[in-house]
Amino acid sequence: MSSIDPHSMRAADSDRDQVAERLREAAAEGRIALDELDERLERTYQARTYGDLIPITADLPDGQVAPAAGAAHLARQGGEVLELREKMGNIIRRGQWVVPHKIVLSNPGGATRLDFREASFQSSQVEIEVTLSWGSADLIFPPGVTAQLDLDTSWMGHVVNKLDEVGGADGMPHVRITGECKGGYLRTRYGRVRRRK
Repeated sequence: MSSIDPHSMRAADSDRDQVAERLREAAAEGRIALDELDERLERTYQARTYGDLIPITADLPDGQVAPAAGAAHLARQGGEVLELREKMGNIIRRGQWVVPHKIVLSNPGGATRLDFREASFQSSQVEIEVTLSWGSADLIFPPGVTAQLDLDTSWMGHVVNKLDEVGGADGMPHVRITGECKGGYLRTRYGRVRRRK
């Protein structure tokens, strides 16, 4: 599967805020001068990618920014956790992107579409924790992926799973989907893998 340099991924506003907070703490600790603080803050809010953010705090204790797959609704990704959060909006991931060990998906009143067919899986075991109230989610996987669903569907929740639980292809991950789908709709299915010219 294809791999993307995480340093080239777009940073979110929350990532820039995280760096800015660390810089203010460093100034309060006497690690950087106030004029240097202003200069670094300016660089922080002009940063577009994780590669731009990392050098700003690289010389500070615990100052490394974890590269991640950026998106407008990406709240945080640290280590092996990717959080995708909206309230009533749309969350869409498709094309080439990095799938960590765990995804936390919360979109209670919106529509979500996660297309894993061209994604790069970082682990053979992937956990997806979902929170859907009146929202809907469509999860599309390449053939060979297996899945186990353990969801609370009380109070009019509806789940359609078209993935195999066992017997997946060698080298393909196993996905465990947990959480709640109360009043919402969740569908998991296979999709034909597109071949790039």
